[in-house]
Amino acid sequence: MVGAPPQPQFCAWCGSALAYEEHHHEPRFVTLAEQARAGGENPPPLPERVEELLRGESYVGACSRCRVLSHLIGHRAPV
Repeated sequence: MVGAPPQPQFCAWCGSALAYEEHHHEPRFVTLAEQARAGGENPPPLPERVEELLRGESYVGACSRCRVLSHLIGHRAPV
């Protein structure tokens, strides 16, 4: 079985070849938990395996063909 490429290689909108670059991002669940704490709530922690799955790898790329800036987050299923 052939593994998935290390990063996205095509525009998500038009399918053109696209060289994505790694991009640091804060996972959405972290942002939402911080917002809840700022509002006086105390959200329960997520299980570690769920956090790892949602963390993902982030990439950004600008397509010269369709002129769209894409920000993709790759999530890998546990093996």
